[in-house]
Amino acid sequence: MPIKWDSRLSVNNHTIDMEHKLLLTLLNTLEIILRNPHEKESLRFFIDQLMESAQEHFDHEEHLQIKYLFPFYEENKEGHEALTVELKGIRNELYKYIDDANTSQEEADNMSKKINHVLRDWLIDHIMKSDMKMKGFMNDAR
Repeated sequence: MPIKWDSRLSVNNHTIDMEHKLLLTLLNTLEIILRNPHEKESLRFFIDQLMESAQEHFDHEEHLQIKYLFPFYEENKEGHEALTVELKGIRNELYKYIDDANTSQEEADNMSKKINHVLRDWLIDHIMKSDMKMKGFMNDAR
């Protein structure tokens, strides 16, 4: 089930909020594509885009945290590293799924559940618990 952005996810920094919106959109798109097995090749593009966008976002956010002396920088960086590991695992599984002509809809559904786990349990949790601590530190920073 796709996640919609709402103001409770805002860290009061337009650029960081836009980056978070992009990550949510890419995760939602992957989940939707997995419901359409004839769109397998689209998965490769979107998982690669998600990996690239996530890394750019993490680098940008961490740069701002250092610049503005964010006291929870290390904790946030560890969270980014954990998500990167999880995303790499999902990308590897998606590549296997894409390359295997005999994959079933059940396998697609399992991948969708795993992506949904990242979407709900990790990214939203990370934004709500770790990134929310940035409010007030770098509201207008770019």
